[in-house]
Amino acid sequence: MIFLIPFQVTAQSDLSDADTMNLSLSEAMNMALDQNFNLEQAGFDVDKTHAQYRQTNAVFLPQLSFEYNAISTDDPLNVFGFKLKQEVVSQQDFNPALLNYPDAYENYSAKFEVRQPLFNPDMIMQRSAVKSKLNSANEQLDGTRNYIRFQVRQQYFNLVLHLGQLEVLETALETAGEHRRQAENYFDQGMISREDYLAAKVYELDMESRVLQTENDIEKVQEQLALMLGLEGSVAIRPTEDLEFVPAPQIPVDLSDFELNNAQTRAFDYQVSAAQKMVKSAGFSFLPSVNLFGSYEFNDNEFANFDASSYMIGANLRWNIFSGFSKAGKVMEARADYRKAKSMQEQHLLEQENRVREAVRSLNHATKEIELTEESINQSTQNVEIRSNRYEEGMERTTDLLEAETKLAEAKLKNVMALYKYNMSIAALEMLLEEDFNN
Repeated sequence: MIFLIPFQVTAQSDLSDADTMNLSLSEAMNMALDQNFNLEQAGFDVDKTHAQYRQTNAVFLPQLSFEYNAISTDDPLNVFGFKLKQEVVSQQDFNPALLNYPDAYENYSAKFEVRQPLFNPDMIMQRSAVKSKLNSANEQLDGTRNYIRFQVRQQYFNLVLHLGQLEVLETALETAGEHRRQAENYFDQGMISREDYLAAKVYELDMESRVLQTENDIEKVQEQLALMLGLEGSVAIRPTEDLEFVPAPQIPVDLSDFELNNAQTRAFDYQVSAAQKMVKSAGFSFLPSVNLFGSYEFNDNEFANFDASSYMIGANLRWNIFSGFSKAGKVMEARADYRKAKSMQEQHLLEQENRVREAVRSLNHATKEIELTEESINQSTQNVEIRSNRYEEGMERTTDLLEAETKLAEAKLKNVMALYKYNMSIAALEMLLEEDFNN
């Protein structure tokens, strides 16, 4: 059996058609995924992490550089060295007077240099850690998308909820106005006491106050939903869908023992993996590194001339045997980060599992609440009809009739709230379990 409560959504009197936007739930979700600021910022985080991962290509790829130097000096060692590089050394350059007290000499050099990493185990492991961070960022982006969908459903259903409450309260206000006018006529005719007449008037004022409060809440929810959709707060969202009650879906979860696997939990898995790899990277820093290098250089005593050239190639093995406990401290720091990431993962998993259990309990409770409020509405409606007939015959007090009207309105409001909780419980389970129960 499908139970449906339609809520007729009308535009506010102070809003023009240009200020309203009719949206279905799917349209609102798609708009949020295109324009939501939080989702946009999460995408930038992914771009940033991807850029960091691209930087780690330097672990394997060569580095090429070019430099041009212009130098003038009378330093004996450099003057003689520049002449050697320029291949212009002559016999007279070995004159001790010239060697010890040379005149100022110019050298112009152009140099091409290449450096090729060969074996850097710590940097290789850091690259793997950044890759895990990139995977985590992608999972977090997916998790943000799921959470945005959930938030849109929450605000959308919240708006439908308040509109449904407004409809109930406006109906109650209209009925209260009729009772107040009828009580006023009876009071003028001396058929009821002033106390009964004032009770009817107070009830009408109370309904009017609740209507105003609900209208204010609607505007607040509309502004929040508009912000979530990337719209200006002056745009009023008009829902085109209602809160529905369908048979509860079969939840594929054994609450006594189940493993949660969604984008958020996978993101934490990658974060723990990245922290673990950083521990290994810190440990690998104790190993030596091997790199290749090479250069080709031109030297001349005139600007932009390239008469003399030379090259150099070689390999470099570097092993920092002791660094003043700097590396040992980095290992300790990396281990602390790993233990923290592991603890955060366990905490997050327990919180997510509790949210699943809470959503299932809320779903079951809302299902029973809908059944109870539906029955309460039927009984309250019959009670109001009976008391209204007795009131018209002068056999019922005004306060008793107003009490019955209040119970009917409260039953309808509880029914709307139960529908809201029911739909939000399903939305929470779909987000946490990453399943669509409507299909």
